[in-house]
Amino acid sequence: MAAPKSNLNDLMKSPEAAALLKNKEALARIMSSPDTKALMEMLNRQAGSGLKGAADAAMKGDTKALTGIVERLMQSKEGAEVVGRISGALPKK
Repeated sequence: MAAPKSNLNDLMKSPEAAALLKNKEALARIMSSPDTKALMEMLNRQAGSGLKGAADAAMKGDTKALTGIVERLMQSKEGAEVVGRISGALPKK
């Protein structure tokens, strides 16, 4: 299965992301879901201490490292399934 391409910059500029950030209830529900917890565990296993540095860099506009971590995770069946379930749980427009 080919990994979907990810561009975090485009994602954060999307109307869907903006709507989710404004919907505190939906955001809290997704952030506390078992799938989100599983995703964070997978990211920590894969990237270790590099995850924090990648996230810090992404917050400053350099998404390359974080995008690479997510793309590698999406190449695994388990990672792609978890991300797919989280995506499916996002509120629709």
